[in-house]
Amino acid sequence: MKKYFQQISQQFSKNSTRIYLVLANVVLTCFAIWFSNVGLLPFKNLGDFAFFVILALMFALYRPGWAFVLFIGSLALENINLAPSSIGISLRPYQLFGALTLLAVALRHLIGRRVVTLFKLKWYDALPILFVLSGFLSGLGAANRGLSLKQALIAASFVALYFLVRVYVQSFADLGKIALFFLSSGVVVVCYSIWQNIRFSSGFKSFETMPGRPNGTFSEPDWLGIYLTFLLASLLVWLFYVSKNHNEKESRLILNFKFEILNQFFNVQIFKKVVVYIFITLVTIALILTVSRSAWIGAVLIALGFLKIVLLYGEKESQVTGRSGKFWQSVMFDLKRPWNWKGFSKSSGFLVGIFAISVGAIFVFHLTTFQLGSRVQSTGGLQKITIACQGGLDVAVPQKINNVEELANYQCWHINLEDIEKEKKLGSIVQEVYRSDPNVGIRGKIYRTAFEQIKKHPIVGIGWGSVSTILGTDERGTGLNASNIFLDSWLGAGLLGLLAFSVLLGYVFVFAYLKFVKSQGTEIASTFVIFGVFAIFVPNLFNSGIFLGFVWVFLAIAVSLLADTK
Repeated sequence: MKKYFQQISQQFSKNSTRIYLVLANVVLTCFAIWFSNVGLLPFKNLGDFAFFVILALMFALYRPGWAFVLFIGSLALENINLAPSSIGISLRPYQLFGALTLLAVALRHLIGRRVVTLFKLKWYDALPILFVLSGFLSGLGAANRGLSLKQALIAASFVALYFLVRVYVQSFADLGKIALFFLSSGVVVVCYSIWQNIRFSSGFKSFETMPGRPNGTFSEPDWLGIYLTFLLASLLVWLFYVSKNHNEKESRLILNFKFEILNQFFNVQIFKKVVVYIFITLVTIALILTVSRSAWIGAVLIALGFLKIVLLYGEKESQVTGRSGKFWQSVMFDLKRPWNWKGFSKSSGFLVGIFAISVGAIFVFHLTTFQLGSRVQSTGGLQKITIACQGGLDVAVPQKINNVEELANYQCWHINLEDIEKEKKLGSIVQEVYRSDPNVGIRGKIYRTAFEQIKKHPIVGIGWGSVSTILGTDERGTGLNASNIFLDSWLGAGLLGLLAFSVLLGYVFVFAYLKFVKSQGTEIASTFVIFGVFAIFVPNLFNSGIFLGFVWVFLAIAVSLLADTK
């Protein structure tokens, strides 16, 4: 395991160019967000856009690897569009860098100046292709054929990015080369998300799609929640293996002080842990602020999974006396090995402390107007709301209502928390009641409609472009999806597309779990894959982020890591 971290450390200690690229990635991410907010993006005319694309293409041809790491670094920029409206399409930064990197690699391959070694195709690499072909087949028979075929082309672009990542990431060492680009952009996105709610709470323009719920660089708060859950999973896996392989004697010092206590703080490994602790705290704050219950569920499962591997596999590698072998032999050894209760207690305290600090910061600095306790309780189907009633009326409002429309019968109305004082000054009576969570009803209606369509079109589906047409739009006019990544795949790409996607995901999870158990927790690659699957796909049981770039990039990385036998 130590060789993995040595390989990653060498990538940065011996390559100053990589450090400059990471800094450039951070700067570009900041400017992309700024330009999008002030209206400089997307480009206003075709000439400016074409000039930018040509410059980016020259950059990609000169250094395809540099273009690729900027592609990784821009994966979170989901709501930033580069293309002018006259083109009729939206083009995200990572789609541009990914397409240009693919083109550059192909051109250099044709002229004999190869920059990467192509991977060997396996049977599971055919599954994304089947997913795309099934989408086109569904589009041909869709009611909205034009839009469905256009969406199928978008699906094909994500699969193309999948194969691009398969080319560049073929081992854990390759993942180490790009990890900091993804994480550095994550720092910017997390800080920007918190900044959005600070702006909202202060009464300034917050650039949020839903007032009081940060969406960062994503179209919806729920999608930001999925991204943050994945970030949290990645950081916890890294923290687990760093702690497990910590060696006091081999630790280097950033600065050498006369006093030992100062040297302890400036120990390289301890310093890295402190940085990760701060990052995890910021991620937790942002995750809470999204008020995304599906992401909260995913984060809780990730935290429980983290505690489980600490308890079962938390000893340092030098303390492990068993050997990895066949699956059932490894299972039996796990049942007999001593559990790491000391590490479990410390890790439990760490997670509780991070959560307490995060919640405390939110309330102390008034970062949200949502009643977080009520939001948690609403996962059970009830939601606490604040209402104002006309003063002087002796009318008893029931403690539980079905919807806010019922309030009119009692001369009451629903109000926001920031309006409480204003309503009291006007003589209104302010109180709290419970209502049935409207999202439960909306999702129930979506699921019923989705299954009705599946019964009518079980084999070919209805095409990607017809999903929102059938399901309708939300209060913002945005087209609804099936609120479940598997239902959405079935509707958009038919039964073949659903099976292709499900088999790919199932292969990734099952094979990663088998490798993890056989290695007795010493295999960081399989642990990362397992945590990533839970982080991305548990929230997607209540959402449909099938067209999020980092989802397909993760699938490609997972397949490559599991195929790596070195």
